[in-house]
Amino acid sequence: MSKVVAIKKVFEKFIGATLIGYSTAEIFSDQWEPWNDLPIRLNFNNGQLISVAWSRFDDLWLSNDQSLPFDIYDSKVRWVENAFEDVNRLIGGVILSVSLGSGYLELEGQEITLDTRLIIETDQGMMDIFNALDENGYAYLPTRPQNLTVCIP
Repeated sequence: MSKVVAIKKVFEKFIGATLIGYSTAEIFSDQWEPWNDLPIRLNFNNGQLISVAWSRFDDLWLSNDQSLPFDIYDSKVRWVENAFEDVNRLIGGVILSVSLGSGYLELEGQEITLDTRLIIETDQGMMDIFNALDENGYAYLPTRPQNLTVCIP
């Protein structure tokens, strides 16, 4: 299934919904540390959620439940709410659109364009969930980046 089709399937009913929070994972290994390989779970005012995770170079995993993209076996995991100060500005924002953005992989001296960013536009700015080398990265964007593939206007 293409990323655009998957995004439409998972996000379509959330246009107009309000983001009320999110949670990210931490793993225990001597101490609690972020485990950004696991999905970010976005919570909405309609009582539903969307889970998002990037892996490999450009694999996007999406779900409307608390499932995980891989088995965590006996790992000690906890979920932390609203852990990124920058991203917290988007809590209370109404979802306006969802787009794919590109990143670049350099291979043998050539830049290869890959869809590696999921941009969720709200009326309070944008959330960029991007591939940070086989795990999720998160950023608040005050304005829309250029060259996006709009999946849901």
